[in-house]
Amino acid sequence: MVVESLNHSSNSDLRIGVFICKCGGNISDKVDINRLIDEIDANVIEVYTNLCSLNGRKIIRDNIITKHLDRVVIVACSPISHEKTFQDYIKPLNPYLMDMVNLREQCSWVHSSKTKLTDKAVSLVNASIEKVKQSHPVDPILCQTPDSVAVIGAGISGISAATSLARQGYEVYLIEDKPSIGGHMAGIGKVFSPVKIAEECGLCLLNPVIKSVVENDNVNILTNTHVKSINRRAGTFNIVLENNPRYVDNNKCISCGECAEVCPVQVPDEFNECLSSRKAIYKPYSQAYPDTYTIDMDNCKKCGACVKKCKMDAIYLDGEVENLPITVGSVVIATGHELFDPNKRPEYSYSRNEDVITQSELGRIMGVNGPTRGKLLKPSNNEIPKRVVMIQCVGSRDDKPGAHKYCSKVCCMVALKNANIIKHKYPDTDIVICYTDIRTPGMYEKYYKHSQQSGIRLIRGRPGEVVKSGDNLIIRVEDTLQKKVKEVEADLVVLSTAIEPSQGTKDMAKLLNVGLTEDMFIKESHPKIKPVTTDVKGVYVCGTAQDPKDITESIMQANAAASKVSEIMHDGIEVEPFIAEIDNEACNLCGDCINMCKYKSMSIVDDELYIDPMCCSGCGKCLTVCKRKSIRVNGDVDEKIFATIYGMLKNKPSNEKCILVFLDNIGYTAADNIGVNRVEYPESIRIIKVHSVNRVMSKHIIYALKNGADGIFIGEYPGDLMYSEVERKMHTIQNDIIANNMDPERLQFARVYIPYFRGLADKFKDFDNKIRSLE
Repeated sequence: MVVESLNHSSNSDLRIGVFICKCGGNISDKVDINRLIDEIDANVIEVYTNLCSLNGRKIIRDNIITKHLDRVVIVACSPISHEKTFQDYIKPLNPYLMDMVNLREQCSWVHSSKTKLTDKAVSLVNASIEKVKQSHPVDPILCQTPDSVAVIGAGISGISAATSLARQGYEVYLIEDKPSIGGHMAGIGKVFSPVKIAEECGLCLLNPVIKSVVENDNVNILTNTHVKSINRRAGTFNIVLENNPRYVDNNKCISCGECAEVCPVQVPDEFNECLSSRKAIYKPYSQAYPDTYTIDMDNCKKCGACVKKCKMDAIYLDGEVENLPITVGSVVIATGHELFDPNKRPEYSYSRNEDVITQSELGRIMGVNGPTRGKLLKPSNNEIPKRVVMIQCVGSRDDKPGAHKYCSKVCCMVALKNANIIKHKYPDTDIVICYTDIRTPGMYEKYYKHSQQSGIRLIRGRPGEVVKSGDNLIIRVEDTLQKKVKEVEADLVVLSTAIEPSQGTKDMAKLLNVGLTEDMFIKESHPKIKPVTTDVKGVYVCGTAQDPKDITESIMQANAAASKVSEIMHDGIEVEPFIAEIDNEACNLCGDCINMCKYKSMSIVDDELYIDPMCCSGCGKCLTVCKRKSIRVNGDVDEKIFATIYGMLKNKPSNEKCILVFLDNIGYTAADNIGVNRVEYPESIRIIKVHSVNRVMSKHIIYALKNGADGIFIGEYPGDLMYSEVERKMHTIQNDIIANNMDPERLQFARVYIPYFRGLADKFKDFDNKIRSLE
């Protein structure tokens, strides 16, 4: 196969070094290293057992200096794991004069034939060599940020992050849309301690944490406040907050409660899970902060009784919403969670029977400040139940519509905690837990054993239904251990409902352009090596906004997020330079690029087009609308794509199939997960990582198909801002393929998700079969 050559004349004298890692046998046991060395062309080729070690760094640097290397190719594992490591190792060269070949996750771990695997390895290395020939020195962009932070959400994780940052001297805006701070932990009742094998008062642990954040002068606590808009410029977030009035002056109210006594309105009390009532003027709970009353204006009749009764003249009924602009350098998303609506599982009779409740409702019933002052009483008749049955995984680990496939992580431990509390206070009450699998990792296993010793009974099986029979409830369940269908009588049924992402989490993701997982939680940039970091620079996540977790893990994650914020406050934010660049002399400020940029990265400042490096993704969409061709993307993106295709195909045997797969960071991570899990797919698949899938254009695809590529596969995450744009562009590319007398069936566009990596592997297999059928 003779591939149409690119113009490499200006790069022909570059000295290139290729460094091959054996990766402890992960690569060398599968790839024929000697044949690989023979079939690649480089000035220096070195092989080492563990190239990422300090000895590996010495080998790379010594060769760069003594052999006068201009470019470096690292043949090893995934760049997602070690690109930054090797960029540091190639000093004194510019960090962007290096490219990584992923022979571990995307070659040796996914193929079994040593011959075909090595064929693929050769083409991948050749592609990388050609790509680095088109690389030029570019410098990362450093943006300094203001020493202020917005923490969105004032639950335990938000409070912990705010406190940590404030103690480091940063100004913090702690923003909560409810009238008081504390989140779910304020109403949880008791928390469990696996070390002490005991249950402790949740508020007793929460109050000192609240006290710390309240007393810190660096924290501005804003309740009844939500984020209205966010605009970003370089390293700065310009946020507009909408502050709703409390209708009670914090500086005057002494929290005497006389106003509530005369209020004629009774409404369900959300703090007590609507198991009791409150007045239209109320304080969420006795120890709430701010320690003042507030008016629920949706239910207030404006009768004026509270105004007349208040001796402090603290109440006003004509407050207005206030817009508060703030400027911060970082944002921490701590927007918490919601709970699965048990009405979506009508078989459990939640709304039809008062004595079917949730674990959170049971927590309020057992709480000393709850509706029954800590007494376990049936909602229907205020009697102590003789038998309590708990049903696990309601909405979790469930393939039914509206439910979630994931485990909510804490439900087993919450059920055991509440069961233990009941057993200690009411030893004669029989407690049965119907479970799918009991999950109590680490130290919690001790608590699980303690629960069994306390006499709590366990049935392995998920109940099919809960029905009323006389004064009792009947739970029909299959005991999967004994392989018997049982009917268990109960006075009280407790549902362990799933943890779901909150609406606030989804709203913040949209305002900040932060990626979401397929389960709608905030997506971390990399769950292993970049926890709490989102795919937007300067935005971090903690607590259950990221996924289900317990209080301890939420606090740990909050402290980690505070640490990452502190890093960028001190050192600034480093942005990769592969972004759009404007030629202001050629630009006529028509504004076409501003209107179409989905990342809102462009604006006109001082009669010049300004491109915000923190927002620009380098997708290249602006290039397509610029009539004067005054915009380019740094880093020679076009040249690198062409060169990678050229290198991938230049030594392709005529009988070998080659499918080029273009993936951005999300798709590439999914492909890595295929390798980590050793899921095989055809050797024809050759993955090319691009900064944005939108940068792959008709000209690249036509060039590839003309020069021997058998198929082109383009994958994109549906949550990406450019997804709809890329999807629309596929029709144009298909028409261009037809215009060049080629088969449009050789192009495939597919959705990709990080966790659904097996689905991606199946798509690779199906497309390979399709390509072979076209011959």
